[in-house]
Amino acid sequence: MPGDASALTRLWVERLVVGEGLCPFAQPVMSNLLIDVCDQPQLELLTESFLSLLLKMSASSEDDIPTALFVCDSDLLQDFDDYLDWLAICEELLAQAGLEGDIQLASFHPHYQFDGEDDDDMSHYSNRSPFPMLHLIRENHISAALATVTRPEAIPERNKRHMRRLGREGLLQLMPELRHTAVFRD
Repeated sequence: MPGDASALTRLWVERLVVGEGLCPFAQPVMSNLLIDVCDQPQLELLTESFLSLLLKMSASSEDDIPTALFVCDSDLLQDFDDYLDWLAICEELLAQAGLEGDIQLASFHPHYQFDGEDDDDMSHYSNRSPFPMLHLIRENHISAALATVTRPEAIPERNKRHMRRLGREGLLQLMPELRHTAVFRD
């Protein structure tokens, strides 16, 4: 099963994140993207696995691991509020490890909800992923990438508009593999 989660996650990144331009910084690091799938059934073990990846990334060279996705392939964290609570724990671990300013976390979840948007708004799909996951990003890569993009502050709103234009059927045409994932199950 972890092999399937890794393959589906990579496909999601290739087709949606890179292919639809949701992240203009992703293409250059795709060949070295580390996808770490964890199927631990207990939150404590999942968190230990996340910390292990965080420390592995911080100890590695930027060429070896420029960026990583930590994917939860278990029944844990299916509830978005539980996921947000866990994200806060992971952000605290990042701070305790002294890695603030070096590594940043971005969050993705099958039921991602932006504050202030209607529950059924397609904008949420810019951050909806096949599995609960955290993206570990090197801060210096973000700084370098931001220097190459016009109006980077507009990226989130542009992505929301794009997902609204694409719509549910357009998204499923682009990536039919999502149809039977938690992204489209209630």
